[in-house]
Parts: sequence; structure tokens; C-alpha cells
Amino acid sequence: MAWFNLTPHPGSRTIRHSHRFLCAVSLTLTLVSYAEQPAAGEAAPACSTPLTETPLRSEQASAGIMVNITEAPESIRATVKTLLGDALNAAKTAQAPAVVFRVAPTRYLPLPEQQPLCTQLATQTTLQPLTFVDRAFPDVEEFDAWLTAFSQGKGDDGKLLYQQCGGNCDPSFTFVVAPTTSELTVMTEVYCGYARDRAINLYTLSTTLRTACPGPN
Repeated sequence: MAWFNLTPHPGSRTIRHSHRFLCAVSLTLTLVSYAEQPAAGEAAPACSTPLTETPLRSEQASAGIMVNITEAPESIRATVKTLLGDALNAAKTAQAPAVVFRVAPTRYLPLPEQQPLCTQLATQTTLQPLTFVDRAFPDVEEFDAWLTAFSQGKGDDGKLLYQQCGGNCDPSFTFVVAPTTSELTVMTEVYCGYARDRAINLYTLSTTLRTACPGPN
């Protein structure tokens, strides 16, 4: 198991971005704007339209061990910091409450080479993703460190992830990152799916802006 991606059709050798990357209902957490949460005792405002996402950037990065240890520009670690940092600045300018961040392997093993466990978990977590909610970090640097450990099965969250997504199955993550004045609050959904082709070390990282609740009807 390594980094991340949304579960694709296992017979496809390459992964293309699809409109379901942008589907807030089926692929991401439902998020109420942290800036607009009601005070205690108040009713939550009703939204006249569903939450939507606006694409920002998509980049490819390497999962190679040495490039990530040194945080070379082409590494996943360096690209996470650049993409997420730029996206959070864009969210501040646009007054958007959250950034949705995803990372995707570029290639998976063909279906005949997939373990039955991975096929089973792919089906289960597509219907009900694994969730890790209300993780908070002071900045992008700390989030990046947690994300690296999490994806490698380190720390409490990483160990729990590996207990639920075992074998050679590869998890795919969708992070909803909501900035406040003092920290980043992160909600995560994990789709545990098919094994990637480990001869290919490139991943696709993408960011979108989550729009604010339009307000009461």
C-alpha cells in the first residue's frame, strides 16, 4: 500500500480525471462553512443549491523514496505544499470555506492480477468510505507531515488505516481542508481500492475550491 487515488475501473491501465472528482455528494464530505456555523441554539441556514467545487490545479509528482526524503521539487511532499498552499490562498481571496485536495496514482494492475480482498474493499469503501474527521494542524507543513505518515501506516491514524485497508490494496484520499484564523481543520475520506502498478511512481494531485453555502431560501 502506498499513496492515494479514487478507485478506478481496474481494467484501465491509465487513470483519467472524471467529473466524479468534482461530485461533492458522492466523493467528498459534506462540509458546512466554518465561518458561517450558527451560534449555539440557532438553526443552521438552509442552502438553496448544493455545494459545488471549482477546479484549481492538477499536477503530477513522484512517490520515489529519495526524492521525497529530500523533498525535491518533483516529489509528492513538495508538490503537496505548493498546491495546497496556493489553493488556501485562493480560498482566502475567493472567501471559500474549504479546499478539496486529492491525490491519484496514474496506473493500476490489470484485473486478473488484483487480489480478491482489494476488489471487495473497493466495492465496500466506494459505498461507505473510511472516515477520519476533525484533525487539526497549525499549518500546511504539519498537515504534509501527517499526510506522509498516514499514507505509510505510521502514527495512530496510519496504523488504523492499514488495519482497515490491508493486503496490497491502495487507498485513495479526499481531504477537505477548512482554514480558520489559527489552524487547518481536515476531514478525510478514504477509498481502499485496487493495487497500483508499482513500476509507475507518478501520482496526480489536484485541488478544488468548495463553495460556501448560498444562504437561506
